[in-house]
Amino acid sequence: MMLLRCLVLFLTLLIGQISGYGSGAPSFTCSTKMPSHGAPAQTSPATDYQITTSSSTYTPGGSITVTITALNGKVFVGYLMVAKDEGTGADLGSFSIISGGKVMCGTTRDQGVTHTNKASKTTESFTWTAPSNANGNIKFEATIVQSYSKYWLNVHSDVVTLASAVVTTKPTTTVPDTTKPATTTSVATDKNTVSTTVLSSKPMTTPSTTTTSTTTTQPPATGAVTMDHRCGDTRGCFVNCEGNDCQYVVSWHYRPEYVDFSITRKVTGGGSKWLAIGFSSDPKMGDDDVLHCLSDSAGHVTVARSYNQGTSNQPIANSQEGISSVIGSYNDGVFRCSFRYSQVRPDPDNRVKRQGTSRPMIDLHQHRHLMLGDGPAFGDILAMHKENPLVTAEMVNLQSTDIIGDVARYPLVKVHGCLMILAWIFCTGVGLVFARFYKPVWSNRTILGLKVWFQFHRGLMVTTLVLTLVGFIIIFVEANGYSKISAPIGKGYVASHPILGIIVTVLTVTNPIMALFRPGPKDKNRPIFNWAHWAVGMAAHILGVITICFGVELQKVGAPKYTVYVVIGYIVYHVLMEITLKIYDLFAERQNSARIEHMEMKNGNGATQNGNSFRPEEPKRDPKDSIIKKLLLAFHVAIAFAFTLTLLLLVTQY
Repeated sequence: MMLLRCLVLFLTLLIGQISGYGSGAPSFTCSTKMPSHGAPAQTSPATDYQITTSSSTYTPGGSITVTITALNGKVFVGYLMVAKDEGTGADLGSFSIISGGKVMCGTTRDQGVTHTNKASKTTESFTWTAPSNANGNIKFEATIVQSYSKYWLNVHSDVVTLASAVVTTKPTTTVPDTTKPATTTSVATDKNTVSTTVLSSKPMTTPSTTTTSTTTTQPPATGAVTMDHRCGDTRGCFVNCEGNDCQYVVSWHYRPEYVDFSITRKVTGGGSKWLAIGFSSDPKMGDDDVLHCLSDSAGHVTVARSYNQGTSNQPIANSQEGISSVIGSYNDGVFRCSFRYSQVRPDPDNRVKRQGTSRPMIDLHQHRHLMLGDGPAFGDILAMHKENPLVTAEMVNLQSTDIIGDVARYPLVKVHGCLMILAWIFCTGVGLVFARFYKPVWSNRTILGLKVWFQFHRGLMVTTLVLTLVGFIIIFVEANGYSKISAPIGKGYVASHPILGIIVTVLTVTNPIMALFRPGPKDKNRPIFNWAHWAVGMAAHILGVITICFGVELQKVGAPKYTVYVVIGYIVYHVLMEITLKIYDLFAERQNSARIEHMEMKNGNGATQNGNSFRPEEPKRDPKDSIIKKLLLAFHVAIAFAFTLTLLLLVTQY
């Protein structure tokens, strides 16, 4: 029996040697790159095979496409390829598969690629991602197997240089050669052809100079984020770029079994950071699957899964499931992270796990909104982001290679902003001026039995109350209740917008309630009421405008950055207008100190007093009721309307 077992084992090994490794090179060949075929490698050039790259340069943490191609009608059945540092000879970077093959070698098991079957092939392509600390030139080197006994070692690509290395070329001087005829040769180099002229035997008095023409690649700026050249071709992308200068680039390459993701974004601050993409059924946070990259203070990057519960992120028990091929860095204000997520379709019966600490695998076959966010980290805890996550405007099909630039808009947020601008810039801005400066104007006229100033003041302030309450309800519906907001970097004060809005709403409701209990004109408590009514109204107006000032800086509003200066301009204008009206009233009082209503003595028929007859005269016009005062009011209404219209356009058209 023992003899039979040994014979079976021997035959199994023999068959393996005769048939070759049809499922790929074994792991022990990673160091030698030599097939165990018992036959020597070919010594002739491998002219029927070539290794090409999508770019002649690379950036640390960046990716390029590498392709093995058979020429002249030939095929290959096997291969093992790595990327080598030209200086040290070490294997560098990591591979991911585009067409055929599998990854192997190295501590991360992805520093090389090999075949998965022994079928005849003419081309196979891969994505290679450079290490974040790469600093030298590299070349791709492969063992290519044509048949069991015929293979080539060290088939290599052209050298791929570091993009930050500037190539400079000096002119070369050619010395006359009197023994050789004139010939011209062309030497092929990386993306350039250098033509060199060898001079004839004719005597010359001066040497000739030829210049080597080369294409130089400008190094990217420190901390630069550039467009992934594969976007729209082999990868789908979510980007924000002006030309080749980007704020962020999220790219993905879809395969039925997995998706390769790459995330690059400009971030600020030091210490531990997180960078994440979320998958949501709507543009809002809540029950969203998340894949997050976490960089510790030493710059080491890990990738894990988590999920959003409401507006907070929650860890899960199976956080590393499906994640591999992780490469990342955080240098010079740029966070780079790439990884592979192996997907399976979730089991519908497994959805109950969503209520616990474990979640089913993310189903990347579904179309969902992509979210991109970043923020500080404390250990494994992802702290709240400093800016609201960016969300794709439409649901994304990860199987597509579209380039997506549009982000989600929030119409209810814009409606809320417009209502508050109408309420506190126009209605309150004009209504308070009526109450403070226009009581004496049109003093002999009424509207529906009430003084003109009071009707305008009351109408505008009731409109403010209605607009504020409607805007308050709308934003609570949008945010699903009270919710903290993310402040832009360096603008932490903006996070106070929600609490200020609540205070303003409370003050707005309080003032009309106070008015219902207003004492009579001759009541001793009337002065107290007047001061309280004025104080509440002024506090509401001041805080309301400050809240708008903070609100237009919020990311979800989508207003241009200079919108806040328009609000500040309104504040300056309103203060100056109130000062102008106050100065005018003081000047008018000094010009005429007569009473608004008085009795003038006059001879004539009528009652007598001390032997003199008199009759009551019509009240004299108040000096504050002038054409200038009315013109100032018309000017103020026009300017307040102009500021309001400008802000409405800025909020709604961006």
